[in-house]
Amino acid sequence: MAGTDLYIKPGKFHHQFAADVPAGTAALMAATQRPIARAGLEEKTETAAWKAKPTWAVITTQDLNIPAEVQRYMAKRAHAHSIEVRASHSVAVSQSKTVAGVIEKAARATR
Repeated sequence: MAGTDLYIKPGKFHHQFAADVPAGTAALMAATQRPIARAGLEEKTETAAWKAKPTWAVITTQDLNIPAEVQRYMAKRAHAHSIEVRASHSVAVSQSKTVAGVIEKAARATR
């Protein structure tokens, strides 16, 4: 349905989205989550930036939202510089130093 916002049910959020994040932090994340527009999961893009720009990927092997095999496929297709970490979908919270390191490498490489 057009205009539909999607959320993760708060009672399922910790397990589904942030299993490697402390429970209190995950509860706060669940309560303050921003919706994703359903259309954002279904619409096709006209131009993918990764076709013309360097790309980096953090593949999360414990992700219950996007399977690691799918992440690997997307990273390979984008010719991404990628690393794999044992993390949930919330890797930016659970392993912020690792994610920041990837961002710093990308920034240095694209100056």
